[in-house]
Amino acid sequence: MFKYYKAVVIVLLSVVFLLPFFSAQNFSPATDEITHLPSGYSYWKTGQVVLNPQHPPLVKLLASFPLLFMDFKFNDKDPNLIGPIRNEWAFGQNFLSSNNMDKLLLWGRLSVMLISVLLGFYVYKWASEIFSRKAGFLSLFLYAFMPVIIANAQFVTTDLALAAFSFITFYYLWRFIKLNDKKQLVFSGIFLGLTLGSKFSAIVFLPVISLFILVYAWRCGGEINTKIRRLANFSLIAIVPAFIILYFIYLMPSDLGFYIKGLRTIYADWKPGYNFYLNGNFSPDGWWYYFLEAFVIKTPIPALIVFVTSILFYKKIKMDGWGKVFVFLPVISFTFVTSIKAHDISIRYILPIYPFLILYAGGITETFRNIEISKYRNYKTSIRAGMIAIMILGLWQISSAVRAYPDHMSYFNELVGGPENGYKYLDDSNVEWGQDLKRLGKYQAENPDTKVVYSWKNSSPEYYGVKNFMMADDSGWWREPKGRYAVNTFLLIRMQLLSNQRKDPGLNWLALYKPVDKIGQSFFIYEF
Repeated sequence: MFKYYKAVVIVLLSVVFLLPFFSAQNFSPATDEITHLPSGYSYWKTGQVVLNPQHPPLVKLLASFPLLFMDFKFNDKDPNLIGPIRNEWAFGQNFLSSNNMDKLLLWGRLSVMLISVLLGFYVYKWASEIFSRKAGFLSLFLYAFMPVIIANAQFVTTDLALAAFSFITFYYLWRFIKLNDKKQLVFSGIFLGLTLGSKFSAIVFLPVISLFILVYAWRCGGEINTKIRRLANFSLIAIVPAFIILYFIYLMPSDLGFYIKGLRTIYADWKPGYNFYLNGNFSPDGWWYYFLEAFVIKTPIPALIVFVTSILFYKKIKMDGWGKVFVFLPVISFTFVTSIKAHDISIRYILPIYPFLILYAGGITETFRNIEISKYRNYKTSIRAGMIAIMILGLWQISSAVRAYPDHMSYFNELVGGPENGYKYLDDSNVEWGQDLKRLGKYQAENPDTKVVYSWKNSSPEYYGVKNFMMADDSGWWREPKGRYAVNTFLLIRMQLLSNQRKDPGLNWLALYKPVDKIGQSFFIYEF
C-alpha cells in the first residue's frame, strides 16, 4: 500500500515539474525576467546586490546559479551596472541578447520549477499530517493542475517562491505548536529567512507569525515573568536563523540595515499616474475587490467548487482550532493587506493564499467519509453519485490545465467565457507579459509581410527575428491600416484608454476590428 501512495505522489509531483518545463520552452523572456535573471548573475560575479534592489535577491541568486558553470558573456564594465546612473533593464537586455537567450532562460527557470515541486510536496505532506493521505492526494492533485501555479512556475519571478517558503514556514510553526518541539521552530525560522529573501510583501506574514508565537507562549501557563521569558526564548529561536539566512542571501553586507533599505525601494521604478484595468475600465486608484475578482475568474471552476464546499462544511472538517487558524489567518491577512496596499496588476500578487486553500480543501475527503450512513436512504446510490461527481470535477480540473497549455498565464475559467475573453477583464501578467516573441518570430517568418505593433520596451524582439515595427506616431496610419498586423494584447487593451485620451476612435482596434488569427493570447492578428 505504501508503494501505491508513493507512486501517486511521484506521478503528481512529476506533473508539477513537467507541465511548466515543457510550457516554458515556448516563451521568450517575460518582462520581469529581463532584469531578474541578469541581476542575479551580476550578484554572483560582483559580490554585491546592486541592480533591482526593489526585490530581495534569493530567487535571482537561485535562478542564476547554474549559469556560473557555463560560458556566458558578462560585461563587468557595463556602465548600466557600474555607472553613476545604473539601468537594470538595459543591462539585462544586453546580457540576454549577447548570449544564447533560450539556454539562459531554460537553466534559469529550472530553479523556480523545482521550488514549485518543493511546495507541492509540502502541500501533500501537511494535508496528509493534518487529515490523511487521501486528503494529501486531493490537495496535491488540485495543486498540480492549477493554471495559476503552472504559469508562475515557468518564469524567473518572485511570487511562487514567496508562496512556497511562507507556506513551509507556517507548516513548521504548526508542528512546533503541535509537538512543542523547538527544533521545528528553528526550521520555521530558516524558512522565514527564505520567505523574507523572496519578496518584500513577506513582511505581511510577520505579525501573524508573531501572534502565533505570542499566544502559544502565553497559553503554556506560568507566571507573567515565566511567560515573558518563554516568549523571548521562542522569538529568538525563530528570529536568529531567519536573520542569518537573510544576511547570507544579501551576500553578507556591512550595513545591517540592508533589508530596510530594500523596503524603501519598492515601486521605485513605478510610473505615477498609471491607470489600472478591470472589466474594461481604467482607474488610477484601482478597486478594493480587484484581487477577489481575479481569484474567482482565474481559478478553475472545479477548484472553486471544492474550495466553497470545504468552507460550507467548516464545522464537519476534522481539524482542531489551531489548524483552522493556521489556514485562514494567513489567507485573510495577506488578502486584506494586498487588496488595500498592492497595485492592481496581477493575480500573482495573491499567489501565497493558494496553497493554504488547497491544503484546507483536502479535508473534504475526511468530511464525506465521516458523514453518517443513516442519513441516506440509499447509501450505494449516494456513493455512486458522489464518485461520478468527483470524477467529473477531477477531469474538468485536468482539462483546465491541459487545454490552457502552454498559455497558462492567460487562463480564465468558463465564468467569463475562457481565455479568449480574458482581455475584457484583466491585463498585464494576467494575460500577456511580453513573453511570446519566440512564437511571433516563427509566425512572421511564415508571414513576412506582417507588421508588428509592440509595447514592451525593454525586451529584445530582434533576437527572435521580429521586424517591421510600427509606431503610433503622428502619421495616423492606424486610422486606415493596410496589410497584416500583429498587435500585442496588453497594447490593444491600453489603446482603448489612449483612444479616449486622444479622442481618436481609430486607436480602439478591439472595438473596431475582429482578428483573423491569434498567437496564443498574446498577439491579435489583423488583416486589412
